[in-house]
Amino acid sequence: MRLAALVLMIILSGITRADRTDSVPPEPKQQLNSTSGQTSQINSNQIKITIATGGGPLQPATDTYRVGQPVPLVITMTNTGSQPVYVCESGTLYQDRPQLLKDGKPIPYMSSRQSMIELAVRDKTCDKENLPQQVLLRPNEPTVVDWFTLAEGTTSIGDDGWYEPLGPGKYTLSNQRRLSCCDGTSIETTTISFVVVP
Repeated sequence: MRLAALVLMIILSGITRADRTDSVPPEPKQQLNSTSGQTSQINSNQIKITIATGGGPLQPATDTYRVGQPVPLVITMTNTGSQPVYVCESGTLYQDRPQLLKDGKPIPYMSSRQSMIELAVRDKTCDKENLPQQVLLRPNEPTVVDWFTLAEGTTSIGDDGWYEPLGPGKYTLSNQRRLSCCDGTSIETTTISFVVVP
């Protein structure tokens, strides 16, 4: 019962992160080299980002959904370097730009999501109001860093998806993920496919 209440609270509040032992308060962009005590910049070439539908705290990973089901997305990062590094986790609105295709054709974001993006960019909301966390990526250890609702279900409970409920069809998804908290370059994730059936 307590777990169900926690999951519902996460969904309703739009929180996209959980309390993790590998999260710490925000740090400068430089990273501490744990063996030498020296700092160095994150090399984006050493970070591999994969995505999967399902998984995370909400349900098992899957590539098949029924019409009306919400579609969650989980983001995993792997540090392919030899030293631990921290990456920022500030929120999907600031760090992610999913790109969903249905039968090869792009699908637009929900109008409310598009408005939120424009407002956040205009008002620099991330810089002013967000509470970022740093997530530790140990060498060659895949780590779930974030999850969010990609597409709403037919019954919305305030989960604030990027896309309207999905109709039947074949979908292809990729994502641009920013390593820094609020600005900077993005990294292309893996591309995945899933289907929605009647």
